[in-house]
Amino acid sequence: MVTSDDIVRVLKEARAPLSVTEIANALSGEVRECDAILWQDPHRFVWQPGHKWTLGGTKSRVERTQLADIPDARSSPMSATAPRELRALTLSSGTVLAVNRRPLDSDAFFTVRSAGNTITVTLNSAHELFVELPMPFEDKQDRSPYKDLCEILLGAWALYEDSLPGGSIRRATEDARLLWGRRVVEMLREANDDSTG
Repeated sequence: MVTSDDIVRVLKEARAPLSVTEIANALSGEVRECDAILWQDPHRFVWQPGHKWTLGGTKSRVERTQLADIPDARSSPMSATAPRELRALTLSSGTVLAVNRRPLDSDAFFTVRSAGNTITVTLNSAHELFVELPMPFEDKQDRSPYKDLCEILLGAWALYEDSLPGGSIRRATEDARLLWGRRVVEMLREANDDSTG
């Protein structure tokens, strides 16, 4: 049985943030059990971007050599990371399906926005799904029927979501997409548990 103190020891030894799976593997424990311990003690364990955990109250140390390479952001306005365009498809209806990727602060693994006749699907490059699996619409060299299926399903979802009227129906669909992203993480963790156990 994994304890909170066991996780503290692993995080101290690692000296860098670790994912729940990495912590569980280091302790030969269950991912679900480690996940529950981490979320139950927010003062002791802190969630970091990239789905990693570190000890609360500790600040990661940055070497001075890295600081010299960072441009001074004070002279320019703050803006989100520009999306990386992956592909744009023009459908027979004249609708353009544009696909790009960038890190999003969301559990959803993609978002759908439309303007005029363009529907933009933004893949959340920070989502655990894309850490484990290849990014759809990227790298045409890696063509498999399963990747094609994934791209077709994402495109169909975007067309469906765009065709909905505004209001509660659209909000419910956006919520479903967000919850779908959360369930994907659960399924990935279950699959990882099965493969390591």
